[in-house]
Amino acid sequence: MACKPGIPKDIVQPDEMEKILFDIHVIDGYVSLIPMPDSAKKVTAPLYKGVFKKYGIDSATHAKSMAYYYQHPDLLSKMYDKISSKVDKARDTETKKREKEEKLRAQKAAKLLKAAEAKKIDSIKKSIKKKQTDTAKKPLKPLTRLSNSTK
Repeated sequence: MACKPGIPKDIVQPDEMEKILFDIHVIDGYVSLIPMPDSAKKVTAPLYKGVFKKYGIDSATHAKSMAYYYQHPDLLSKMYDKISSKVDKARDTETKKREKEEKLRAQKAAKLLKAAEAKKIDSIKKSIKKKQTDTAKKPLKPLTRLSNSTK
Protein backbone atom coordinates (compact mmCIF):
# COMPACT_ATOMS: atom_id res chain seq x y z
CA MET A 1 0.00 0.00 0.00
CA ALA A 2 1.74 3.14 -1.25
CA CYS A 3 1.42 6.18 0.97
CA LYS A 4 0.36 9.55 -0.35
CA PRO A 5 2.84 12.32 0.45
CA GLY A 6 2.23 13.54 3.97
CA ILE A 7 -0.16 10.73 5.04
CA PRO A 8 1.34 8.69 7.87
CA LYS A 9 1.98 4.98 7.24
CA ASP A 10 -0.23 3.93 10.15
CA ILE A 11 -3.25 5.63 8.53
CA VAL A 12 -5.35 3.78 5.96
CA GLN A 13 -4.50 5.39 2.63
CA PRO A 14 -7.24 7.28 0.74
CA ASP A 15 -7.79 4.72 -2.06
CA GLU A 16 -8.24 1.91 0.47
CA MET A 17 -10.24 4.11 2.84
CA GLU A 18 -12.71 4.92 0.03
CA LYS A 19 -13.38 1.20 -0.43
CA ILE A 20 -13.79 0.67 3.32
CA LEU A 21 -16.15 3.62 3.70
CA PHE A 22 -18.19 2.49 0.68
CA ASP A 23 -18.63 -0.97 2.18
CA ILE A 24 -19.51 0.54 5.56
CA HIS A 25 -22.14 2.80 3.99
CA VAL A 26 -23.65 -0.16 2.15
CA ILE A 27 -23.90 -1.92 5.52
CA ASP A 28 -25.42 1.19 7.09
CA GLY A 29 -28.03 1.29 4.33
CA TYR A 30 -28.89 -2.35 4.91
CA VAL A 31 -29.03 -1.95 8.69
CA SER A 32 -31.25 1.13 8.40
CA LEU A 33 -33.93 -1.12 6.91
CA ILE A 34 -34.05 -3.33 10.01
CA PRO A 35 -37.14 -2.16 11.93
CA MET A 36 -35.90 -3.04 15.42
CA PRO A 37 -32.94 -0.94 16.65
CA ASP A 38 -31.68 -3.65 19.01
CA SER A 39 -31.54 -6.15 16.16
CA ALA A 40 -29.79 -3.60 13.95
CA LYS A 41 -27.08 -3.06 16.57
CA LYS A 42 -26.53 -6.80 16.87
CA VAL A 43 -26.13 -7.13 13.11
CA THR A 44 -23.91 -4.09 12.55
CA ALA A 45 -20.85 -5.02 14.63
CA PRO A 46 -20.15 -8.37 12.92
CA LEU A 47 -20.67 -6.80 9.50
CA TYR A 48 -18.21 -4.01 10.28
CA LYS A 49 -15.73 -6.61 11.55
CA GLY A 50 -16.12 -8.43 8.25
CA VAL A 51 -15.23 -5.24 6.36
CA PHE A 52 -12.23 -4.61 8.58
CA LYS A 53 -11.06 -8.19 8.06
CA LYS A 54 -11.56 -7.88 4.29
CA TYR A 55 -9.18 -4.90 4.21
CA GLY A 56 -6.75 -6.23 6.80
CA ILE A 57 -7.39 -3.61 9.48
CA ASP A 58 -9.04 -3.51 12.88
CA SER A 59 -11.53 -1.09 14.42
CA ALA A 60 -8.76 0.86 16.15
CA THR A 61 -6.94 1.47 12.84
CA HIS A 62 -10.23 2.50 11.26
CA ALA A 63 -11.01 4.91 14.11
CA LYS A 64 -7.48 6.37 14.01
CA SER A 65 -7.70 6.81 10.25
CA MET A 66 -11.11 8.48 10.49
CA ALA A 67 -9.75 10.85 13.15
CA TYR A 68 -6.91 11.75 10.78
CA TYR A 69 -9.27 12.38 7.86
CA TYR A 70 -11.61 14.47 10.04
CA GLN A 71 -8.60 16.68 10.72
CA HIS A 72 -7.96 16.84 6.96
CA PRO A 73 -11.42 17.61 5.54
CA ASP A 74 -10.06 18.29 2.06
CA LEU A 75 -8.92 14.65 1.79
CA LEU A 76 -12.13 13.38 3.34
CA SER A 77 -14.21 15.51 0.98
CA LYS A 78 -12.36 14.14 -2.07
CA MET A 79 -12.93 10.60 -0.83
CA TYR A 80 -16.63 11.22 -0.26
CA ASP A 81 -17.02 12.75 -3.71
CA LYS A 82 -15.73 9.48 -5.16
CA ILE A 83 -17.77 7.38 -2.72
CA SER A 84 -20.91 9.34 -3.59
CA SER A 85 -20.33 8.73 -7.31
CA LYS A 86 -19.77 5.05 -6.63
CA VAL A 87 -22.95 4.83 -4.52
CA ASP A 88 -24.93 6.58 -7.26
CA LYS A 89 -23.54 4.20 -9.88
CA ALA A 90 -24.33 1.16 -7.72
CA ARG A 91 -27.86 2.49 -7.11
CA ASP A 92 -28.39 3.07 -10.85
CA THR A 93 -27.11 -0.41 -11.65
CA GLU A 94 -29.41 -1.94 -9.04
CA THR A 95 -32.38 0.10 -10.28
CA LYS A 96 -31.77 -1.03 -13.87
CA LYS A 97 -31.44 -4.62 -12.69
CA ARG A 98 -34.74 -4.42 -10.78
CA GLU A 99 -36.49 -2.77 -13.75
CA LYS A 100 -35.23 -5.52 -16.06
CA GLU A 101 -36.38 -8.24 -13.62
CA GLU A 102 -39.79 -6.57 -13.29
CA LYS A 103 -40.12 -6.32 -17.06
CA LEU A 104 -39.30 -10.03 -17.40
CA ARG A 105 -41.85 -10.88 -14.67
CA ALA A 106 -44.50 -8.79 -16.44
CA GLN A 107 -43.74 -10.49 -19.78
CA LYS A 108 -43.97 -13.92 -18.16
CA ALA A 109 -47.26 -12.99 -16.47
CA ALA A 110 -48.63 -11.72 -19.79
CA LYS A 111 -47.66 -14.98 -21.51
CA LEU A 112 -49.31 -17.01 -18.75
CA LEU A 113 -52.44 -14.87 -18.94
CA LYS A 114 -52.55 -15.19 -22.72
CA ALA A 115 -52.13 -18.97 -22.45
CA ALA A 116 -54.90 -19.15 -19.84
CA GLU A 117 -57.22 -17.06 -22.02
CA ALA A 118 -56.46 -19.26 -25.05
CA LYS A 119 -57.19 -22.36 -22.99
CA LYS A 120 -60.44 -20.84 -21.74
CA ILE A 121 -61.52 -19.91 -25.27
CA ASP A 122 -60.57 -23.36 -26.54
CA SER A 123 -62.57 -24.95 -23.72
CA ILE A 124 -65.61 -22.80 -24.55
CA LYS A 125 -65.34 -23.69 -28.26
CA LYS A 126 -65.14 -27.39 -27.43
CA SER A 127 -68.17 -27.07 -25.15
CA ILE A 128 -70.20 -25.33 -27.87
CA LYS A 129 -69.15 -27.89 -30.47
CA LYS A 130 -70.11 -30.74 -28.14
CA LYS A 131 -73.56 -29.23 -27.53
CA GLN A 132 -74.07 -28.87 -31.29
CA THR A 133 -73.03 -32.47 -31.82
CA ASP A 134 -75.26 -33.66 -28.98
CA THR A 135 -78.21 -31.74 -30.39
CA ALA A 136 -77.72 -33.33 -33.81
CA LYS A 137 -77.74 -36.80 -32.25
CA LYS A 138 -81.03 -36.35 -30.37
CA PRO A 139 -84.03 -37.93 -32.05
CA LEU A 140 -86.49 -35.42 -33.37
CA LYS A 141 -89.89 -35.25 -31.77
CA PRO A 142 -92.71 -35.84 -34.16
CA LEU A 143 -94.48 -32.73 -35.24
CA THR A 144 -97.95 -32.48 -34.01
CA ARG A 145 -100.57 -31.48 -36.48
CA LEU A 146 -102.41 -28.36 -35.97
CA SER A 147 -105.97 -28.98 -35.09
CA ASN A 148 -108.69 -28.25 -37.55
CA SER A 149 -110.00 -25.56 -35.25
CA THR A 150 -107.72 -23.01 -36.81
CA LYS A 151 -109.41 -23.32 -40.18
